[in-house]
Amino acid sequence: MHVTVFRAYDVRGVYGTDLTEQLVKRVGESFGSYAEGGSVSLGRDTRISGPSLQKAFLDGVLSTGCQVNSFGIIPIAIISFITWKEELKAAAYISASHNPPEYNGVRFRTCDGYGLLYQESSIMKYYREGGFLAGQGIKTDRDPGEAIERYREYVQGKLNLKRPLKLVLDMGNGAACTMASFYQQLGFNPLILNGTTDGLFPGRGPAPNEESLRPACQMLKKKEADFGVGFDPDADRGIVIDDKGAVLPPEKVAIIITRARYKPGDLVISGFDCSMILERELEKDGIKVLRERVGDVFVANRVKNSKAVLGVERSGHFFLPEFQYSDDPFAMSLALAEIVSSGEKLSDLAGMIPDYPYKQMSVHLNEDPAAVMLRLADSLAFFEPDTTDGLKITTESYSVLIRPSNTEPIIRLYIETTRGDMKELEEQYKKIIHQAMKA
Repeated sequence: MHVTVFRAYDVRGVYGTDLTEQLVKRVGESFGSYAEGGSVSLGRDTRISGPSLQKAFLDGVLSTGCQVNSFGIIPIAIISFITWKEELKAAAYISASHNPPEYNGVRFRTCDGYGLLYQESSIMKYYREGGFLAGQGIKTDRDPGEAIERYREYVQGKLNLKRPLKLVLDMGNGAACTMASFYQQLGFNPLILNGTTDGLFPGRGPAPNEESLRPACQMLKKKEADFGVGFDPDADRGIVIDDKGAVLPPEKVAIIITRARYKPGDLVISGFDCSMILERELEKDGIKVLRERVGDVFVANRVKNSKAVLGVERSGHFFLPEFQYSDDPFAMSLALAEIVSSGEKLSDLAGMIPDYPYKQMSVHLNEDPAAVMLRLADSLAFFEPDTTDGLKITTESYSVLIRPSNTEPIIRLYIETTRGDMKELEEQYKKIIHQAMKA
């Protein structure tokens, strides 16, 4: 079994080596058997290997007797919405999210549109043991434009813009390229960057971050736009740029939206690697913050099951259940637009929230991450770390999180401090990690 491609919350690997059509067809057979011959939806991002893998997956699903609504290139947030609204059994999506072009994978959604914990479902049982259901499925080709229009009509009823806004939208050559008219028809003036679909992501690469979004920041300042958003290939992440061209941490965006839209007593779910600024700011407003292990699927399930008003991950996933349970950067951008349209500048709102120096580093491994983490647990036992997801040490002045990646053979180190001791903390904890590796 190709164990390496089965990540914590999706199937992902390098196309042609880790991830092949044969493997993906078997994943499709497993997914179709899980869906018990019901109606499902299927889409993909713009990766070069997408059409071939989508066909292999589709062949597998159809062989189990499922009715497949096949959309082609479409944002995963839109296919999640359609799956929920049409009461389909589940959804699958061909993508490797923010990974480089040579990667691809399969992601799963529940009947309610949010991330499916497939490791806990019968999908893995079928993949390992076989015994797939057999039938003659039916494929129906669906128009992504019609799905987007249906979503637009839905969100328009939830939107109250006080004035037209100018937005810079960096589509990243991915599935978000299909959304330009969505913003135009809602009354925005969208300025589009990297708006042509291209699975090599030549514009700025697949990952929207402070460095890759520099051209978007420059355009925003030049055109005096209200704010901007950069999307990843499957368009489940949104990284926000304020009116001064500064890339905002997702935690600040979450605080701004929560303060404007929600009330004391409400609950926010935060990814385990998010800044401690969430608790320090929102709890002053009577809003509770609970942490969940890193991974959009885990945060999505926690938001749904705990009836939270918002979920956020440091990587740019936003969950606003008032729109839908799926991570949805378009809903996030609309909620933010409503706030900004009332007259306040996003840079002013962000400036009211303190900045804590935060650094994320990666340490590449040549051995089993679990073995290294066990040694680290022993060496850091004195600090009594929180083990919800990796090892997290929190003091009055800093926090450190050490955890294995869910998608790559690396250990991630996250450090946040309220004092000017970032360099010392970085050296201290990197040394501890390297000692654990040598051991």
